[in-house]
Amino acid sequence: MTRPAPSDRRKNARSNGRLDFFARPAALLRRFLAARDGIGGVEFALLAPVLIVLYLCAFELMTGFSVSKKVSMAASTVADLVSRADKVSKTDLEGMVDVTNAVFAPYGVDNLSLKITGVSIDSAKQAKVAWSWSNSGAAPYAVGATVTVPEDMLSEETFLVRSELSVDHELLMYLPALSGSEIKDITIRREFFFRQRINTDVTCTDC
Repeated sequence: MTRPAPSDRRKNARSNGRLDFFARPAALLRRFLAARDGIGGVEFALLAPVLIVLYLCAFELMTGFSVSKKVSMAASTVADLVSRADKVSKTDLEGMVDVTNAVFAPYGVDNLSLKITGVSIDSAKQAKVAWSWSNSGAAPYAVGATVTVPEDMLSEETFLVRSELSVDHELLMYLPALSGSEIKDITIRREFFFRQRINTDVTCTDC
């Protein structure tokens, strides 16, 4: 049997060395791809931030929606109560702030702004301010000022009670880095018109 020449043996050794050089990393890569240990932890690390942000956003939306509903309910309740009287005073109107706070419970109210206005509509369907009051202590509108009224409520010789309510809502989960916004507080406003229920108008004795 003929033995390989020394030069051939050296060539074969160099060839095997090159094969080993590439084979070892390939084998390690195959082992890495085949390994399943800790894959659950990796998946959790990738998904957890996204899930947390989605949870916080859902919580923020639900809280904001709840506050928005309470603003609408409070503004509607105030206009409804005032429209049931034929005569009111500043003391009566100041009591509407307590009504608003009761509607908002258990939520607190920040920077509450409440305006209540009597609106008289004449035979020419011109809506004008008959009286106005706000919880700031100053009348928000001048008597005789023109008022924009919804078309379906613009009937001649009628009287309307207008309530305007606004409150500040603080974003609980404030994430400026994710939202790209520096807005932390938003103002929620609602406006309602109710027709008078007794007599032909609602008068304010000391507005």
